[in-house]
Amino acid sequence: MVRQVSRTGQPWQLKQCCESRLWKQLNSVDMVLTSPPYNIGSKSPKRIGGRRLGGYDSKSWGAIEGYSDSLPEEDYQRWQRNFLERYASILTPGGVIAYNHKERHVRGQLIQPESWFPPTLTLFDKVVWDRRSTHNHCPSYAYQQHEYVYLLRRTGERHHHNNVRLDSVVSIPPASNVPHNAPMALELAVCIIAKFCPSGGLVVDPFAGSGTTAIAALSLGRRFVGCEKERKYHRMASKRLKEEAA
Repeated sequence: MVRQVSRTGQPWQLKQCCESRLWKQLNSVDMVLTSPPYNIGSKSPKRIGGRRLGGYDSKSWGAIEGYSDSLPEEDYQRWQRNFLERYASILTPGGVIAYNHKERHVRGQLIQPESWFPPTLTLFDKVVWDRRSTHNHCPSYAYQQHEYVYLLRRTGERHHHNNVRLDSVVSIPPASNVPHNAPMALELAVCIIAKFCPSGGLVVDPFAGSGTTAIAALSLGRRFVGCEKERKYHRMASKRLKEEAA
């Protein structure tokens, strides 16, 4: 059974705030599993519907409701680099950051997330998430039906791992029963946590969205702390967690 976090015991806690504010409240974490905004939002009004499956729609680019997701690319990369550095600084020895992101086309160039990883972190592995579909595509390029979970540890350290199989390609569609723009697949989150988070460890998601990471962590007996900036999604995630506890 899922129980609300207390100041001492704490199976779970979900705050409504930004990731930098949450970071200031944490001392140490065993795992960060998160999927930040990808900076792929159109500045034009988004159009939903009216498009054949697999068809191109310039207004279908995935802005998050309440957040335009369209920062200048240099600002976005600086934010993500600083975010990773912040959370690297509070990893326990052997701690892992599992960072779900994707390659993007920016001004005709393929941008890879590895380009903004800070030197304080080492990329030791990655998992391909085959989503089986995409709504962010352009007819000039191959349709991107996959994303990655980049697995990072502090440079110079070993990472914790459990004797659990994790395939390098996980083929599963995103959750279809969650009213969120870009929900993570629960099975993917479970696989990552089971492999890299120690028993009873603390999992943190600074971009909690619909709460999938929290549900995965708690289902495996790990503790969870996270935050979600957008009020609508904070309420959604809190409701899902309370329903799990019922």
